[in-house]
Amino acid sequence: MKKLVIFTLSALLVLGMSACRKEEQNRITLYQKGTYLGKADTALSADAVRNLENHTRQQAAW
Repeated sequence: MKKLVIFTLSALLVLGMSACRKEEQNRITLYQKGTYLGKADTALSADAVRNLENHTRQQAAW
């Protein structure tokens, strides 16, 4: 009986530890309605902004 309890607890421990994938660690679990809690966006370079503006102009021409 004692071996069965130790085996069961060991199996649960292994399953619990394997469930914590690296990409799921430090993620937001408490949300605030209407508030973005993620990382701040990085600013686009002037060249990237210019490319996006040209792209939207081309789409508007169609």
